Amino acid sequence: MAAYDATPAGDIRRAITSGAITGDNDPALIADGMIAAADRPEAPLRLPLGPDCYQYVRAALVARLENHEAHRDIALSVAADV
Repeated sequence: MAAYDATPAGDIRRAITSGAITGDNDPALIADGMIAAADRPEAPLRLPLGPDCYQYVRAALVARLENHEAHRDIALSVAADV
């Protein structure tokens, strides 16, 4: 879209189109994966495509969960006695 030409998204699109940026993933398989995910009864809210992306997102989520669990005792300590 022309609206994105002067943005970082436009820069990335031009770099990919020119061959300055290459990836390890197959664009046709990415499109197939997106369509397959959208066709599921419960489409995912986020879809990290490619082994590298999947691992980066997984590592970030694991770290976030570890941080969350580190404060479990405090989080649970505020429940009112009923």
